Amino acid sequence: MKTDNIKSLICCIIAVLLLLGVCMTVDYADTDITVSNMNESKTIELTNTTVLNDTHYILENDSGVAKVSNDGKIIISKPKYPTITITARPSVKSGYAYRWYTTTWINYCPHCHRYGVLYNAHKYQARHEQELTCHRCGADYCGVVGKEKYSWSHYYLRRY
Repeated sequence: MKTDNIKSLICCIIAVLLLLGVCMTVDYADTDITVSNMNESKTIELTNTTVLNDTHYILENDSGVAKVSNDGKIIISKPKYPTITITARPSVKSGYAYRWYTTTWINYCPHCHRYGVLYNAHKYQARHEQELTCHRCGADYCGVVGKEKYSWSHYYLRRY
C-alpha cells in the first residue's frame, strides 16, 4: 500500500513537470521585434539596436522604448525621471491594509533635492515592512505611502 502511494506521487510530479514544460514553451517570448511600414515593403528588425534616420544606434541599457509614428519614423521615448520600485508593507499611519504592495516611485529625495539617491537599505529595524532610504541625507520613507517616517514630517515621495 505504501508503494502505491509513492507511485501515484511520482506520477503526479511527472505530470506537473510536463505541464510546466508545456506552459514555459508556450510562454517563451522572442526578443526580436519586427517593425514594418505599410506604405513601403521595408522591414526593420530591432534586437539591441535602434534605427533613426537609416542609422543604427546601440542602446546601452533597455530604458528606452522604440515606437513607430504615423509617418513611419521610429521614435525612442525614454523615461524622464529615474524610478525605483519596492515591495513593502505600510510603516506609517495610513488607510492601507498591512500586506505587501509593490510601488514605483520617482527616485528623488525631497529633503536633499537630489535624483537617484533612494535605495532599499534592508535595515534590521525595517525587516518586517521595508523602507526607502536616501543615500545622501539618510531620510527614511515608507515604501507604500511614500511619507517620511516621522509623524511630524510633511515630506512625501512622488509616485511614478
